[in-house]
Amino acid sequence: MTRKIVAFSAGKTNGNTETYIKIALEEARKMGCEVELIRLNSCDLRPCKACLNMPCMAKGPAGCILKDDGAWLAEKFLECDGFLLGSPVWALGPAGVVFDFKDRIFGPKTDVAAKELYGESEWMKGRTQYRPGALISVGGALTENWTALGLPTLYTVTFSAQINIVDHMNVTAVADPGEALTRKDYVLRARYLGQNLAYAVNHPEINWTKKYLGETPEEEACPGCHSSLLIAKPGRDYVECAICGRKGYISMPDGKIRYEWPEDNGDRLTVQGKFKHMREIAYHHDEIFAPIKDTVSEEYERYRKMNDFIVKPLRKDA
Repeated sequence: MTRKIVAFSAGKTNGNTETYIKIALEEARKMGCEVELIRLNSCDLRPCKACLNMPCMAKGPAGCILKDDGAWLAEKFLECDGFLLGSPVWALGPAGVVFDFKDRIFGPKTDVAAKELYGESEWMKGRTQYRPGALISVGGALTENWTALGLPTLYTVTFSAQINIVDHMNVTAVADPGEALTRKDYVLRARYLGQNLAYAVNHPEINWTKKYLGETPEEEACPGCHSSLLIAKPGRDYVECAICGRKGYISMPDGKIRYEWPEDNGDRLTVQGKFKHMREIAYHHDEIFAPIKDTVSEEYERYRKMNDFIVKPLRKDA
């Protein structure tokens, strides 16, 4: 059976991000995969309204109050065996449509831990699977820290549905139209990324959780997500990976920073890490908030009705 990779681009039509995605998909097609590319900026995709009763959970994509391309995008994701997401970096992070894509298609609706604990939502239609995935972040800045939130933010799209990232690439100093092809190192890297993703997709018998096929530069601190975006607070002897949440202990035996990364079941790249998160949410609701909820109900009602300074947009339907 031919397996399908669906790529989602948050970049410009025929821009540098799309060029690298096409290079990767071309390689995947050579390896027998069916491939598709969806331009998110060509879609009608409105921001999630965070409905209180979440009709999309009970009725599936068709139950969403927003009648745009959201249901179609959800279907395209559900029918894929491999996932590729690429975006240019704007102001340290990816394009805004990535956030709309994440909030509308993923999140609690696709949470694999929630499925195990509470049953599968109608959103997933019985098609939960742990898909291999890859990420491409493209920045024009010469200084890498100006792209620091590109890949990490793309990673957040993948958590809930257990999309296992087997490769990713962080591009810098590629800004002008067509410049992607002048960087032969990145062209080769995109080819390898496409090959790695296709290999993972073509071998579903392998559990690809935390199995990384891409390059592993020594300068990247975290061995789990291969990133160096870390949370460091004074007084601690450890850091936490901002992406996967793993804890790493710091030492400086030769005056240079070294990390030791013990195995951590709290790693959110794993299903166990998602279970931990779900239990935290349940504990907070049942043990912390529920006992004191009534103490603020009257005051909350006062603020809920405080609408005299709300300014509405000029649209007639607002």
